[in-house]
Amino acid sequence: MKTENLVCNRYISSGMAALLAVATFAHASPIAATIPEGKENATFTNSLHPGNRIGYRFHEHTPIASGEVPASASNGDTAPQDVTRLVDDFAKRPKVLVKTRPIDEKDWVPQKWTYYLAPTDDGIDMLWIVETLDKGLEEYYGVQQCFRLGGKSSQEWRRLYAETPAFSEYDLWDVTQKDSPTKTSLSYVMRAGKWEALPAVRESVGARTPLGLKIDTERASGKLESMLRVGPYDATMLAPIDIGLVTRINIDKTWVCGIYWEGTSHVTDHHPADCLHAIVNIGNVPAHSKRAIRGKIYWFKGSLDELASRCRQEFPEEKR
Repeated sequence: MKTENLVCNRYISSGMAALLAVATFAHASPIAATIPEGKENATFTNSLHPGNRIGYRFHEHTPIASGEVPASASNGDTAPQDVTRLVDDFAKRPKVLVKTRPIDEKDWVPQKWTYYLAPTDDGIDMLWIVETLDKGLEEYYGVQQCFRLGGKSSQEWRRLYAETPAFSEYDLWDVTQKDSPTKTSLSYVMRAGKWEALPAVRESVGARTPLGLKIDTERASGKLESMLRVGPYDATMLAPIDIGLVTRINIDKTWVCGIYWEGTSHVTDHHPADCLHAIVNIGNVPAHSKRAIRGKIYWFKGSLDELASRCRQEFPEEKR
């Protein structure tokens, strides 16, 4: 009988402390999450921000893989019992939603994913369990996660899962600013300690985190300037960013939403889908092993600076 290795994301060496910091659920969350049966999309609503539905797609396109598959778990990984504690904690959260999916499509290493989505006061706490089978995952195995913010001007089929006029750049560009020669970006990343807007363009753009810089430099054999585009949508890489948090605000800058995953190597946007993406490294996992990765979807009334503060509090590795 094979011994199962439990491998937890190396980015949560302080994960238990962060876990305890968000373990209070004294009252009901304004956030609700649903997954239509048999679908690959979740939909989130917020009773404090009516008229908006944010969508989320768990699995899309193909991974970006590089490096070798490890033969065994790294000594630097979090202890197996901590992976179990993470799962146990999420499983007992109020109104937690669980999504399990086998990954067996062409160009993918066969594996199994289980997501736990737990509503909080300011969004959705997320836990992603990656379980390998007969083959492990390479040192870098980048998987895109899709945060959907389509508005009323989006294609009808997209609006089934996401209709978020408060955060829709396309509603803003194609309706409110239709005749304006310049458009307003609602998408932000943090660069050199300050929030900066992504360009208000229809072409896909993105940026590397410090992890993405390291990985792409290795992938490009030290010639990073030769790798101008990354990801399923060939997003043009802009200047590097500080952390793997990508966000959208409303035009009045009174509401904010965003997505963060530990191990994010790149963030990108995609028009005309009105999506933001986190490309997450789920790799460096031996065969017959598990890995736990934490993330969060934020959605609350507040500022970008407040969002950054909350993210760094809940994910202490981002303080570095």
